[in-house]
Amino acid sequence: MALNQRDLQKMMKRMKMTELKGVEEVIIRFADYELVIPNAEVTRMMMGTEVYQVTGNATKRERSDVEIIEIEISDEDIQLVASQTSVSEEEAENALLESDGDIAKAIMFLKSK
Repeated sequence: MALNQRDLQKMMKRMKMTELKGVEEVIIRFADYELVIPNAEVTRMMMGTEVYQVTGNATKRERSDVEIIEIEISDEDIQLVASQTSVSEEEAENALLESDGDIAKAIMFLKSK
């Protein structure tokens, strides 16, 4: 049974279908690779939950093993390392970053220089 244009528009309105504008790329990540869809056309529908339809040409890209780790270093830690090793706060902060925030390791590293 084919839908006419009017019925199709009613169905689209009922599902609250909207096209997402300005999408630069869509990335679908798997354990060892990614599918990258540049300039994808993305439509969002509300069907009890949000449903996204993605249209475009995908390319397969291997995932790198690089993992980004955020380290929070407090001013007190920087000042402690700087005072214990007689270095600038900038050098102390760099040592803390290199030692993943480990104060003792940063101090030992700076004292061994």
